[in-house]
Amino acid sequence: AESCTSRPHITVVEGEPFYLKHCSCSLAHEIETTTKSWYKSSGSQEHVELNPRSSSRIALHDCVLEFWPVELNDTGSYFFQMKNYTQKWKLNVIRRNKHSCFTERQVTSKIVEVKKFFQITCENSYYQTLVNSTSLYKNCKKLLLENNKNPTIKKNAEFEDQGYYSCVHFLHHNGKLFNITKTFNITIVEDRSNIVPVLLGPKLNHVAVELGKNVRLNCSALLNEEDVIYWMFGEENGSDPNIHEEKEMRIMTPEGKWHASKVLRIENIGESNLNVLYNCTVASTGGTDTKSFILVRKADMADIPGHVFTRHHHHHH
Repeated sequence: AESCTSRPHITVVEGEPFYLKHCSCSLAHEIETTTKSWYKSSGSQEHVELNPRSSSRIALHDCVLEFWPVELNDTGSYFFQMKNYTQKWKLNVIRRNKHSCFTERQVTSKIVEVKKFFQITCENSYYQTLVNSTSLYKNCKKLLLENNKNPTIKKNAEFEDQGYYSCVHFLHHNGKLFNITKTFNITIVEDRSNIVPVLLGPKLNHVAVELGKNVRLNCSALLNEEDVIYWMFGEENGSDPNIHEEKEMRIMTPEGKWHASKVLRIENIGESNLNVLYNCTVASTGGTDTKSFILVRKADMADIPGHVFTRHHHHHH
């Protein structure tokens, strides 16, 4: 069930069990019968085929190349080949930090807001069946937790939870004891409370159009997760069948806020679509912000100086 190794550049720490799993593994029925080869190339050695005799540390299965454990001299490029399928990885094995329970370069950083839910779960699905115990360390001191198969922390974050958490899995293979370490650097920050939402771009936008054509008006905003962005348009007495609000798109910014955009599509532009306000609004508990779009015929746009258009602000139907 374990997913394949899709990222092409991999950094691992010496002395730990490690595996590469190719991504055509789902074709399991084909794999049985087809010839498969694993190759390594590094520096002077071009494409050396790997087989169980290559090294006592290397095990080959249908889908997987396993290292028991991986060592510095395993650095290089690895290839899996089967018929017309090839997959390649670049492996960089780095030195273990002898003075700490983890290696600084192999740390996953996470930011958690104070009072928000904070969770660390130690699990490794690939080696799960071989793991006989797992310990969780904070700043290299062992935490005493009930569950010694998958130690877990679940709580509301406090500032003193900041630190380095290392999950160490101990496993046996061919009578030897190995361990696998995964470390999280947890930073606890102040509650990142809400921002005042803002629409991006000018408050009033004149858009040159041609009758009979289509236009897409894009409204985008920086807002909080729970804020809404919507278009206001059309007559009181009914909706315009030519006007469509597209689905809102949202992406999260690195600061944990949202960038949203919503498009209003006006098809087969007619006279009635000209010189009226199409308003886009972002609304939050802290207030609203609105920007307006006005469609103007291309021909008129050329003849008239821009400032004349602002008079259409109070256009009556």
